[in-house]
Amino acid sequence: MNRRAIVVIVVLATFGPACGREREAGATQSVRPADGAIHLSPDQVRASDIRSADVVERTVAPSIAVIGRVKARAGGEADVLSPFPGSLVGDGLPKIGDTVTKGQRIAEVEQQFTAADMLQVSTTAIGLRTSVEQAQQDLQLKHTELNRAQPLYEGGAIPQKQLQTAEFDVKQAEAKLEGARRAKEQYEAAVSTTNSGPRRAPIVAPISGTVVAAEATVGQQVDPSKNLFTIADLRTVWVEAAVPEQDLAPIRAARSAEIAIPGSPGSLTGALVTIGNLVDPQNRTVPATFNVDNRAGALKIEMLVEVRIPTGPQSTVLMIPASAVLAEAGASYVYVEARPGVYARKVVALGDRKDDAIVVTSGLTKGERVVTVGAGSLRGESLKTEIPADADEKDKKSEKD
Repeated sequence: MNRRAIVVIVVLATFGPACGREREAGATQSVRPADGAIHLSPDQVRASDIRSADVVERTVAPSIAVIGRVKARAGGEADVLSPFPGSLVGDGLPKIGDTVTKGQRIAEVEQQFTAADMLQVSTTAIGLRTSVEQAQQDLQLKHTELNRAQPLYEGGAIPQKQLQTAEFDVKQAEAKLEGARRAKEQYEAAVSTTNSGPRRAPIVAPISGTVVAAEATVGQQVDPSKNLFTIADLRTVWVEAAVPEQDLAPIRAARSAEIAIPGSPGSLTGALVTIGNLVDPQNRTVPATFNVDNRAGALKIEMLVEVRIPTGPQSTVLMIPASAVLAEAGASYVYVEARPGVYARKVVALGDRKDDAIVVTSGLTKGERVVTVGAGSLRGESLKTEIPADADEKDKKSEKD
């Protein structure tokens, strides 16, 4: 053995065990950085499209969120009926979604009179004339009683109240006669052009709005009891919120609410109309109704929405975009951008949600930046750093084997 070979053997004997121990020790360590944060290069940040936003302060009021249902406002919905039995004629009947104006002719009904119909017309006319005659006789009787009461009161035989009663009875009799005459005249005008031939009448829209239901077709036989169309004014609608009875006290002072459509950004404002007086025995809730400007058409009749009703005075709170929040094992957390390319995980406590933002009650401070886009990628990076290096070496070894 030459001198050079002896030197090599001595070196290996001296440093070989130490190098092996260092590799063994390094294999059991995690690849997580010493500061516990996730470190990414600029290229990795761009590839993951990671974006951040500031933790900001806002002035908001505490609120409760309940389910609401969109309804037509009082007087904002009307059914369209035929004035008499007959057949629908004409063309161009309105369809669901069509807009109509008050008084617009939307259909016509035609009726062919039979002998029985003519008999009914005659019978009705006789009845109306009889009503007028009876009203005239009643008025004459009331005038007689008043004429008798006047001198008696002046002579002190009856009290003033009795005279006033007689005067009131005369006025009532006059109103009854006027009503009977008007009904007779209107009926006679309606049938004045009617003989054995058919009669036609227009069917007009009672209000301006949108057709939300249509049950009519040309040629269909209809009668006054059957609804042909339903028209609703959708420019302003009501939202009826089901408020749990235990939450009634804190919302008593509320005058408005935020109306949020699930899956849609932003919210609408509803003005309080009324809070109901009856508790639903099934779900123990009370209806609270809000008036909402719907000229943009976002709300549809019978749509379910989220109604956020304030329960107290406004206060200053910290808020972050809701997209920044992740959840795991019942806890909520975010990733905070400590500096460009460096991200740390923080557990947070959350409060009310306001549109696309959410209140943070603890865990963050104003001015910190939270990851709003790409938080899922950071979570994946975090999971990779939790895998020990020795496990990774075993996986590689098993692949070679």
